[in-house]
Amino acid sequence: MAPEKTQIRWGRAVLTVVGFIAALAFVGAIIFRIGWVNFVDNYELGYKYDARTGEISRIERNGYVINPPFLVIVGTIDLRPMQVCINANARVLNCKLVKFNPEGLDLFLSWHGRDYRSGATVPTGTGATALGEILKSYAFDGSSKTYPFLTVLRELKAEDVAP
Repeated sequence: MAPEKTQIRWGRAVLTVVGFIAALAFVGAIIFRIGWVNFVDNYELGYKYDARTGEISRIERNGYVINPPFLVIVGTIDLRPMQVCINANARVLNCKLVKFNPEGLDLFLSWHGRDYRSGATVPTGTGATALGEILKSYAFDGSSKTYPFLTVLRELKAEDVAP
């Protein structure tokens, strides 16, 4: 055999092995990202649930969080202010601007669990989130009780608006 053909075969073999290793590394990186890495956005409060001990701990920083899959589950709560309203027949009766207070995380999770979805929509047709519906029920509680996980920023009543 000619030396050129041997070099071409070795070159193709090396390229094949390098391509296989690169594809394997790429697939491994995707599996690692899906299984082990979570992201806590800058407007979210993150917390970890350890399935081995049942302990819930707050994540003190935003960004990527690396944890073992199935053993540690990362949850988030939206901290942005949201408007919750009571309405009837498409007429707004009362609205409040509310915000989740991170100081009440433990009480909130003990009352509502960690399986609610802060971004899931409630099937009411209003586009409200599950967190918004939960906070609405406490914001309009008639007992004038305060809750450590709820901050009412502003209240707007129908009689405050000029016709």
